[in-house]
Amino acid sequence: MWGGGSPAPARNRQREGALVVAWPGAPAASLEREGIPFRPVAEVLGAEGLAAADGAARTWARVWGRLPIADGMSFRELVEWRGSSLLWSTTSFLLHETAGPRCARTAERALRLLEATAAAEVDAPGLAAADRLLLSRACAERGVLFHDRAGGAGRPLPVARAAPGSRVGQLLASAFASSVPPPPTPAAGAGLGAAPVLVLVGEERGALGPLPEAVATRLECPVLEVGLGELPRWETKRARRAIAEADALLRGRLRALSGTAGLAASYVHRGVGFADLAENDLEALLRGPLAAAVRRIEAAVELLAATRPAVVLLAVSRRDDRRSLVHACAAGGVPSVVLRLGEEGEAARADGGPQPAAELEWEPARDPAPVVEALREASRGRVGAG
Repeated sequence: MWGGGSPAPARNRQREGALVVAWPGAPAASLEREGIPFRPVAEVLGAEGLAAADGAARTWARVWGRLPIADGMSFRELVEWRGSSLLWSTTSFLLHETAGPRCARTAERALRLLEATAAAEVDAPGLAAADRLLLSRACAERGVLFHDRAGGAGRPLPVARAAPGSRVGQLLASAFASSVPPPPTPAAGAGLGAAPVLVLVGEERGALGPLPEAVATRLECPVLEVGLGELPRWETKRARRAIAEADALLRGRLRALSGTAGLAASYVHRGVGFADLAENDLEALLRGPLAAAVRRIEAAVELLAATRPAVVLLAVSRRDDRRSLVHACAAGGVPSVVLRLGEEGEAARADGGPQPAAELEWEPARDPAPVVEALREASRGRVGAG
């Protein structure tokens, strides 16, 4: 398994009869210049094997949160808030930004390489330390002799960190100490005493096109439009007290779970462990997106209490943000309808959670009738439309 550096080790082993496989990302051009026969990993594994490695990352992320790690409880159960798990609001972060799924992908790739080549011995010159360590553990799992030194604990892999503004400790220093702010001005429709439709929109406000006006006209109700960037206006005293309570919960979970055998045992894929490489994942999750989700949920609950909508239309492209808002709607007892803005397909979710009443694709040129009917049905007659 050649990862880069001098091609001399690959040349020498190839002359001894070894198969040379170029690890993903290795500068294979140097092998070509030296005339050393080799096969890239993609060729050895094929499309099916590569897809299986990617699938291993998704499966690991989906299963991990459900494994018992402390007193028979899973991480999903340990981070419940307002009747549902906060893990639902961080599945994209867990899959794409933490080390666990990356390690599961690498472990699956290594195991399949060993299976496909029927290797009895393995050298791994030039591989990155984490890849070499996972390959050595895959060899141990398969009973294959690994020549390079790769024993002991690995250095934790980097994990994406939340922006400073999303950390709960800094959120608590917010200046939003007023009572509930005044409701937003209707974006469309007249206030005829009917309960409004509340539209929560991300950065894609222009993607709604004439939809708010069509909803207001056909349901004969006001439509209130609020951007995600405006949610901090509803971080009231009550919301900030709830955020402080969640902060204590998440900090407590971090202290209680860090370094435990149960947590370490959950970082395994097909017998290949990587708790050491994923050591930073727990803090990144608890102090980053989970904390940010609480802030978003509590502000949204305050907004719902202030506006008293019959139904909420969510036009938010980022899945984790959207899921936290569905969570808030469920906690506030308000049905929600989700618009998917040009998304090709929903990624496999890593955890169950509150569900919207309906989910529809939307582009500005689409007929608004299906959205209107979904809102009408979700509101159960509370929208003032015949």
